[in-house]
Amino acid sequence: MRRELIDLHLRHLREFIERLPKQAIYSDQAPVRAVCRVDDAIVPFARRRDRRGRYRPIQTGEVWGSAWQSAWFHITGRVPAAWRGADVALRFDANGESLVFDDAGCPVYGLTNGSVFASAFSKDIYRIFEPCRGGEAVDLWIEAAAYGLFGINRHGDPRRDAPERHGHYTGRVVQMELVRFETAAWHYWLDLVVLLDLVEALEPHTPRRNQLIEAMTRSVARFEVQGLAGVAAARAELEAASRLPPNAADLAVTAVGHAHIDVGWLWPMQEGTRKAARTFASQLALLDRYPDYRFGASQPHLYAEVKAHYPALYEKIRAAVAAGRWECQGAMWVEADCNVTGGESLVRQVLHGKNFFRDEFGVDVRNLWLPDVFGYSAALPQILRRAGVDFFLTQKISWNKHNEFPHNTFRWRGLDGSEVLTHFPPENNYNGYLLPQPLRAAQNRFKENGLIDGFASLFGIGDGGGGPREEHVEQGLRLRALNGSPRVAFGTAESYFERLRGLQERLEVWSGELYLECHRGTFTTQARTKRGNRRLELALRETEMFLSLLPLDDYPQAALDAVWKRLLAHQFHDILPGSSINRVYREAEAQYADGLAVCAGLLARAARRLLRADARAVTLFNSLGATYTAPVLLGGEWRGWQVLGPDGAELPAQDEADGVRVVVALPPYSLTTLRRGARRPAPPARPAPRGRVLENELIRYEFDAAAAITRITDKVRGAELLPAGARGNVLTLYADRPHNYDAWEVDVWYQAMPVENARPVACEPQEEGPVAAALAFTLAIGDGTTIRQRVRLARNSRRLDFETEVDWQERHRMLRVAFDTGIETDEGTCDIQYGYLRRPTHRNTSWDMARFEVAAHRYADLSDQQRGMALLNDCKYGYKLDGRVLDLNLLRAPTHPDPDADLGHQVFTYALLPHDGPLLDAPVMHEAAMLNQPPVRFDGRAARPGTALPCTLDADGISLEVLKKAEREACLVLRLVETRGCRSAGTLHLPADAVLVETGIMEWDDGAIVAGQPAVPVTLAPFEIRTYKLRRAAPATGTRQGDPHVRQNPHPAARRRRRTRPAPPGR
Repeated sequence: MRRELIDLHLRHLREFIERLPKQAIYSDQAPVRAVCRVDDAIVPFARRRDRRGRYRPIQTGEVWGSAWQSAWFHITGRVPAAWRGADVALRFDANGESLVFDDAGCPVYGLTNGSVFASAFSKDIYRIFEPCRGGEAVDLWIEAAAYGLFGINRHGDPRRDAPERHGHYTGRVVQMELVRFETAAWHYWLDLVVLLDLVEALEPHTPRRNQLIEAMTRSVARFEVQGLAGVAAARAELEAASRLPPNAADLAVTAVGHAHIDVGWLWPMQEGTRKAARTFASQLALLDRYPDYRFGASQPHLYAEVKAHYPALYEKIRAAVAAGRWECQGAMWVEADCNVTGGESLVRQVLHGKNFFRDEFGVDVRNLWLPDVFGYSAALPQILRRAGVDFFLTQKISWNKHNEFPHNTFRWRGLDGSEVLTHFPPENNYNGYLLPQPLRAAQNRFKENGLIDGFASLFGIGDGGGGPREEHVEQGLRLRALNGSPRVAFGTAESYFERLRGLQERLEVWSGELYLECHRGTFTTQARTKRGNRRLELALRETEMFLSLLPLDDYPQAALDAVWKRLLAHQFHDILPGSSINRVYREAEAQYADGLAVCAGLLARAARRLLRADARAVTLFNSLGATYTAPVLLGGEWRGWQVLGPDGAELPAQDEADGVRVVVALPPYSLTTLRRGARRPAPPARPAPRGRVLENELIRYEFDAAAAITRITDKVRGAELLPAGARGNVLTLYADRPHNYDAWEVDVWYQAMPVENARPVACEPQEEGPVAAALAFTLAIGDGTTIRQRVRLARNSRRLDFETEVDWQERHRMLRVAFDTGIETDEGTCDIQYGYLRRPTHRNTSWDMARFEVAAHRYADLSDQQRGMALLNDCKYGYKLDGRVLDLNLLRAPTHPDPDADLGHQVFTYALLPHDGPLLDAPVMHEAAMLNQPPVRFDGRAARPGTALPCTLDADGISLEVLKKAEREACLVLRLVETRGCRSAGTLHLPADAVLVETGIMEWDDGAIVAGQPAVPVTLAPFEIRTYKLRRAAPATGTRQGDPHVRQNPHPAARRRRRTRPAPPGR
């Protein structure tokens, strides 16, 4: 072939391949009849004929519904007799996603007008007869949903008052007919698709490329002349070129059939369930068609949803798993966010995920499957290994904006030194097509291609795409031994990882977090959801711990399990990070409120049993591992009354608008009862305002009119803590216009776009008393946003709290608060899940520069060897460590995909904590814990003598994070965490009849046993997590296991307190 003609022939080949389906694959059509009913709510198959729905005739081109509506289509027709011997399919497109059901109500195949991952993708063919006899009746039920590629249609930046700012959509019948499906022509078309893709990948003028072009040109010419009658001859022209032996140096590809399903994102969570049903039904049909094909799916949450709503489909999945055709992937309950999700939530993601797969399918899943999560905590490797998870897969780090990650396959080492074998599929994609071009590029991109002879490819179109379709599998079959392409074999993630085990010691190590240089706005967007998540995480912790006082038979495990799973589902990586539509967040906030109400109800019911009624008492439960010393707020009924401590002495108390604030030392892991004494004398008149100053015996803060700190004086050392000109609590509004992905991104250039600082409106002393002093500031900023701050300083504390309420009315703006600490240090310390990380405060390298915004949980700290300052918070995550400045991202205002993101009322608290010495010599961790988890208050209840938790801990640097009933056993489980990054020691205090058995996170196995020791010494390595079972001897007659009345060994502090406490008044 003349070289000057090659491009012309290639253009003709491309045009022919595009034309062939319309010209030859669908060679004839026949009409069908249809009726439909439309509903706002989802109607199950069994109720599709109920009287609430009215069916009407509908034809191609007609509108059937609007955004988020559902419809049932009943389609009838008859196959033309002339089609005898041909394959027949229904071509159906309702401009949305659809699901075909069989006569028994089991889903059998999903159809879609597209996918969020492939704009040109459609799947509108359902094969009915292969082949037909001619004249068969067609009678099908199809459920359709009115949304498309990206959910419903939304404006990118709508006006706030736009009536359709949350989107609109039209359900319309685009295709609805029977088609004669020419299977031989379809195979021929796929031959050409694969070979042309290989041609496009090869270097110009290479022999292999020119051989393929010659063969394809001859083949197409034959078909153009002979039409469908010449398909066999046209395919024969390609055989020689297709059967050339593969290059032995090319890598092997483990092709893992996969469908990434977003539980909630551009659609509500109920639609995530329906997407799973469509996908799973389609994949079961594909498994039946192709014996060598394998499919895998993650997220037990979706399996559980399918089990609940589509039980017959679920039973088919069980059979496919049992047959080895379907792989259960990913140890987590959902593909969870790993930046904002708390430490124990990460544990429970794995605990509930692995337990579900083992209980339902008898499978121990040993990989973590998170291809699309926005960064990975350094705490993960230890959690995974202690749960029996050895492997980790993602590709998201390929999205880095500034630095290319140096490995594809490596050992990822976490905080404590634990390692997991990790693979980043080098296609940098989790929606692959199995075509030569991307596979050849991946082969060359694979950084370990000199050591490892193959890589994994995740193929199939996610979300609306329904996973791999027939064409993907056929393409994979054609690449099993195609010269010029890597060699494809269908397999599982587990099989690929197992083959890597032998090379593990030769792989390089990446130590620390896997930071994604992208999507940093997800640390902050949708603030109410992030606050709800943290509050519910902490509520579950204290609820489980308090309920461990109950007899094990009465422990409300099912109720707690349901709340946990609701929390875990909403930690999905497009929900908790803030990148979903408005409806997702309205529903999430309701779910958090319900979960908190369940916890409160469980606590109240338990208290009625465990604590005695006493109208003049209140019992406080401190679930923390250190003495709670911050002021405690009691109810309004305590105003004007003395508050008496456990020893009968009067406690410092201060009446406030929302109750009475009292100072009391609450021992760790304890219940403390306070009593109401006599009437308190009226407090002295409030002294005249002293200006904008808050001080106590330790420290003095001075403020300007906009609530900014202008001076901090350490009264103990007589030192000024702020350099000249430095300020703290500077509230700044920035323009926030990222390059793309509005809700996801904070781009570095925001720093050059400050709009203004907060403007003063009012300032007045709020309270002054023996417990605390406070100033109240009202500030304005932006376009109508009001900020109200109560700045509070407790007696005998350096911690300065900023209790903040914001009426947020901005668009494309970001509110941040900055504190110039005056501390010069190259590193800051950030709280993360079950540990902390040190991160740079400079921008020396591109890797440092890229971390201009980082995720931290309860605190970030800058310290030198003499002093430090920490910025604490109760529900925020986005920090900037910039030189000597600690900066916290408070609120954002993106308009896509939720145009109302964060608008309205916001509540949060952050706090400044100056301290002496470096972090580990300071009370930063404890103050952060107290800010986040105040004691549980039981009004009108008094603790009975001897009431104490069945297990407590004396330790500095070790925290008892979990005390709960075991998942599958009549015993308690406790989890210890080393928090200081040191080798720490402590003592566990147990009942005399207790047996302590070490176990793993999964609680499946028993390890070392410690028996008959009421005081058990424990030593943990830096950041180590350790889990134990606490078994009790059989109860004596007349008592029940776990009865709080028989506790013989309460915490030592409680024993001391009980010995010295006189009888309370009135007893």
